[in-house]
Amino acid sequence: MTDTNKPVIEFLEKFEPEVFWHQHGRKIIWGAIAVLAGGVIYVQMQRQAGERETEAATRLAQATEPGLIVPLVKEFSGKNIGAQALLRLAELHSQAGRLPEALAAYQEFLTTYPQHPLVDSAQLGQAASLETAGKLEDAKARYIQLSSKFSGYTAVAAKLGAARCAEVLGQTKEARQYYEELAPVIAGSPWALTTAIRLDVLNRTPEAPVTGIAPLPLSSEIVK
Repeated sequence: MTDTNKPVIEFLEKFEPEVFWHQHGRKIIWGAIAVLAGGVIYVQMQRQAGERETEAATRLAQATEPGLIVPLVKEFSGKNIGAQALLRLAELHSQAGRLPEALAAYQEFLTTYPQHPLVDSAQLGQAASLETAGKLEDAKARYIQLSSKFSGYTAVAAKLGAARCAEVLGQTKEARQYYEELAPVIAGSPWALTTAIRLDVLNRTPEAPVTGIAPLPLSSEIVK
């Protein structure tokens, strides 16, 4: 037996459970109750938070006016539902032609949620808003940047946007190049026919700018 074990053995020899419980039992019981209560409160708070977010998601899905979405943006700031609400707010503004408000909302999204999975959608929305506002050079520059930065649907939508802008600006050679680059990528997709038609028009009238080309609708569909 080592000297380091002696104090422990002496304590155990003198230890009297009844005396110990009499002196400390109440503290142990109340401590256990406090821990249990804390756990119950935590679980309840988590459940309530989950219920609030579920309700908020339903409200967001049904909202068609900015006034119904702004409270969700504020209440759930920093959370995924708040990010979705802000992006939806930007889209509503853009659809209604409130382009300064749309651009501001998209920028707020990118500033507040720089790592969010929908960052590419927000940047694409910014470019589309600039295009709709008639700021074609700015829009085209954004589209070109996005087509190089991202892949899949975002890259395709961005290059189509750049082609549209170049076409309206009368930059026929550049527009034709974008469409030709896209043709094999989107073969068999809903946009293949539109691209083929635009290429045919440009080949027939290479110097004539074309107006009234509708922007590609934003979508979550991935084109591979």
